[in-house]
Amino acid sequence: MDRQKKVVLMAMVLAGALVIVLIIAAIYKYVAPSSEKKDLNTVFELGEGESALIVDNKVLEGKAIMQDGELYIPADMAGKMDQRIYVDTKEAVLSYATAAGVIQVKPDDTSYAIGKESKQTERPILLKRDKAFYISLSFIGEHASCYYKEYQNPSRLVVMTDRAKKYTFGIMNSDTRVRTGPGKKYAYLVEVPEGSRVIIETATKQENEYMAVTTEDGITGYIPIDRINETEEAVWKFEKTPESFGQKGLGKTVCLGWHQMTSNISSMPDSLAMAKCMNVLSPTWFALSDNKGNFTSLANTEYVNQAHANGLQVWGLVNDFGKKLKLSQILGVTSTRTKLINSLVGTAIQFDLDGINIDFENVTKDNAPAYLEFLRELTLKAHINDLVVSVDNYVPADYNTFYDLEEQGRIVDYVIMMGYDEHYQGGGESGSVSSLGFVEKGVKDMTAKVPKERVVAALPFFTRLWKEEKVKSKVKVTSPSAYGMSSAESLLRSNDITPEWDEKTGQYYGQYKADGATYKIWLEEETSLEKKLEVVKKQEVAGVAFWKLGFERAATWNTIEKELK
Repeated sequence: MDRQKKVVLMAMVLAGALVIVLIIAAIYKYVAPSSEKKDLNTVFELGEGESALIVDNKVLEGKAIMQDGELYIPADMAGKMDQRIYVDTKEAVLSYATAAGVIQVKPDDTSYAIGKESKQTERPILLKRDKAFYISLSFIGEHASCYYKEYQNPSRLVVMTDRAKKYTFGIMNSDTRVRTGPGKKYAYLVEVPEGSRVIIETATKQENEYMAVTTEDGITGYIPIDRINETEEAVWKFEKTPESFGQKGLGKTVCLGWHQMTSNISSMPDSLAMAKCMNVLSPTWFALSDNKGNFTSLANTEYVNQAHANGLQVWGLVNDFGKKLKLSQILGVTSTRTKLINSLVGTAIQFDLDGINIDFENVTKDNAPAYLEFLRELTLKAHINDLVVSVDNYVPADYNTFYDLEEQGRIVDYVIMMGYDEHYQGGGESGSVSSLGFVEKGVKDMTAKVPKERVVAALPFFTRLWKEEKVKSKVKVTSPSAYGMSSAESLLRSNDITPEWDEKTGQYYGQYKADGATYKIWLEEETSLEKKLEVVKKQEVAGVAFWKLGFERAATWNTIEKELK
């Protein structure tokens, strides 16, 4: 073979080899995982001096800021870390209630008082930047019971606050890269070593044999499904629990009767002679009257003296039923809230009351934080003055979770569940005011959130007559008035109706027709009340309450006394 042919052959061999190399490279590029690493600073979109916040596995839009070596958390986000952090943005005051007293600081303060102690801090607790407020992480960490941990490169704070939520945890069976998408061709975010624990994001769909996970240092991405052999569903473990205030209890089973009053009178309710087991009277004496922290009062010294002479405590009730009231102004502004608390406690002392009963039924999601702060500060002030604080609440439901029964159960002496208004005027539907199942579920749900020794179950002495009439092909439902036990039975007798037992509601039921309408009524009487008391008794709660005195009869108290024994 001459030289020219050898050169050609060699070139062909080299070309073939090059083709093979290129093919192999192309195949490798196609099948090989990406080695590109994503810059985490761009993932968290951090500016200079900012730190990312990851709360309960979610990256928040707002950022923490660094000043003089201290991390400061935006006030609204600090409230997620510890709900007892309350910032009054109008008067620029941070309030934090502890069992030892209320801490209050203003922007740039480096000291605070708690009880009789004074404490100094290295750096300001509260910062104000433009219109935004920030809380020192050192202060939060001193008091908060949540889990948090700082990480660097990039700067981020991982926070866990939800004590009830269950997460799906997995342990890595090998070193793995967490990628930005469900596949090996995506850039990776971080390398996680074998044995590391991750949270599996079960709400995210698995794709290409990849699953979404979040590392314990707050990085969310994708890993191959086969990198985890076993999973466990569990709640996050916390080292600390939220602080509870001491309870000023009655020392025996509470049996409370609400005495509705519309004028300043000194006479005891007629029920007193019959109600041998009642030990607390709660007259409806006080009502918020404006948005400046004032209230009207029907308090009467002679009434209290008579109650005490009969062995009864008196817990004055204060309501928020006024039409033009704004709780956000009354409770949200520090000076106004303080004025209201001092006035309530001062009035209770003046009239020798034993406690205060809060009946605020117009709390909303927006003003709920201020409401809870009011309860904290009121309870602390009341306890110093030997007063009991009780708070009325609706039956637990999805629509009223912002009342935060768990927090109330750590603060006030008694959380009262109003086990009625299952069907109410304006609800558009007729039905029982308080069926047996409604009460049973309510007490179970309440005791799941509040310690039993702080729960009081309130039951009705009243019922409602429902009127159903057709108006333009639709059924209009109204309830003109509430009826006491005897008057409800008299109503049925006057219409020649004998009520029949309704097993579903645990009540007697009657209906009749008149004036082209159908009238329905579910009775409250001794048999139905006895059954309700039985389900309440099984839950071993702190006591019972009844709305309202005057709607019952002598036999009713015999039933109550029997069940309480």
